[in-house]
Amino acid sequence: MRWRGAWTAALVGATALLACEGEPPAAPTLPSAPPEAGTPPPCERIVAIAVKKRDRNLRAFCEGGEVVELQVALGRGSLGPKRRVGDEQTPEGRYQISGPPRGSRFHVFVPIDYPSITDAELALVEGRVSEPDYHRIIDAHALGLEPPTDTALGGYLGLHGEGRKWRGKSRDLDWTYGCVGLADEDIDFLAARIAIGTPVLIEP
Repeated sequence: MRWRGAWTAALVGATALLACEGEPPAAPTLPSAPPEAGTPPPCERIVAIAVKKRDRNLRAFCEGGEVVELQVALGRGSLGPKRRVGDEQTPEGRYQISGPPRGSRFHVFVPIDYPSITDAELALVEGRVSEPDYHRIIDAHALGLEPPTDTALGGYLGLHGEGRKWRGKSRDLDWTYGCVGLADEDIDFLAARIAIGTPVLIEP
């Protein structure tokens, strides 16, 4: 890896899939990437994540000030934010890690709390979600739970690896059902250093 700061790292749904994931599987054993010879100590804790969709770029902000940059793949839908289940869009807005890393056919899956309160409020105003489902989303956030995934807005969104089928594709192709996809070694790096509640900003 190359790091920015002391060093810069620039590595290089919905129906039954519910955007990215089907059934949440058991938590995996996550390796921690060893440091390269002659490099500074690795980032030990990630305090925030920012994704810039137009650049297909993820920045992980480490405790201590270092910033790790990784290349990502996005949803295969058209440009713009996610608006409904099945549109294969990557959402835009402020989210947070909502659960622990889970084993996945995409290697590892790390959930975010989509749909957010803001997503639900806008969808209610625009008539894209029912009032009962709106309240289910709001109540889940109030209780610190993962939001429901079976509303008209979709769910099971987060960060995940490529797995066997999509290995190596994220450098050149937006192939996900709405999640942020990374190389398997990159999701391992993130998953070993984030915690539930870590902020995730996804920008256009």
